[in-house]
Amino acid sequence: MKRIVRRAAAALVAIVLLAACSSNGPSVSPHATATGKPATTAAAQLGTTHGTLRVGGIARTYRLYVPEAPGPLSLVVALHGGLGNGDQLADTSQFEPLAEREHFVVAFPDGVGATWNAGTCCGTSVTRKIDDVAFLAALVDDIARKVTIDRTRVFAVGHSNGAMMAFRLGCEAADVFSAVVPVAGSLEINRCTPAKAVALLAIHGDADRNHPIDGGTGDRSISNVSYRSMSASLVMWTGAMGCTSSSDAVAGPITTTTWTGCRQGVATQYRVIAGADHPWPGSPDRRATALQGVPTKDLDATAVAWAFLKDS
Repeated sequence: MKRIVRRAAAALVAIVLLAACSSNGPSVSPHATATGKPATTAAAQLGTTHGTLRVGGIARTYRLYVPEAPGPLSLVVALHGGLGNGDQLADTSQFEPLAEREHFVVAFPDGVGATWNAGTCCGTSVTRKIDDVAFLAALVDDIARKVTIDRTRVFAVGHSNGAMMAFRLGCEAADVFSAVVPVAGSLEINRCTPAKAVALLAIHGDADRNHPIDGGTGDRSISNVSYRSMSASLVMWTGAMGCTSSSDAVAGPITTTTWTGCRQGVATQYRVIAGADHPWPGSPDRRATALQGVPTKDLDATAVAWAFLKDS
């Protein structure tokens, strides 16, 4: 009797194994959905999560938003301003709802001491000589292990000190970032020698009292750094990109300068917002702050940045 039971069990196992191996049954890769499309994630959760990554002996933190969409997806690394953090920029910029609608991943890393080492600025990250270029490159690698991203479409967007860091990434991490959008921040390193061409959209208000568009120290500055002017920053950048000529176009309060003849034909633009102060343009929080003033309503930096990156 026991022998009969054992034979029956063995036969049942054989039937199950044959069914599992049959070419007629569905086969789903761990990196694909049941529809055959690439999965959005390999290991990351959908929606908003927070993570930690150790780089250079320091535990670094970040916020990550992953939409429900098939990959590979573009990745936007959004860098907060001085004394800010990733959660704050997520609220200020409202990149996450846009990422869900437009199907891209967005990360909001945190700087050491709420600052980024963008060269001459700012604060703790500069005095401690934090290698934020290495950290942000490692962050992209870490996200790529969890999410199916398009490594040719990794972008950096930043505000204020984060804008300076975005400029630096374009100069020193062109192998990682294919386009950058600095908002209210200048190029604060002394040499820009990118390995390849990087697309640029710079945005600045001409009434910025934290980071004057003409450079120097603003009367509301919190860094006490004498900044490079935006014109000097863009001369340095467009020289590095080999751009040959420029033209201006005015639409209401927005003046857009566009360069042509740049290396590999990359788009290079600069938008000046008349009367705009330092806050993230288009921020839903319209309250004036003692440190930054009132956000302009004349340009939505989040929407404009993504429209530029989407076509880069």
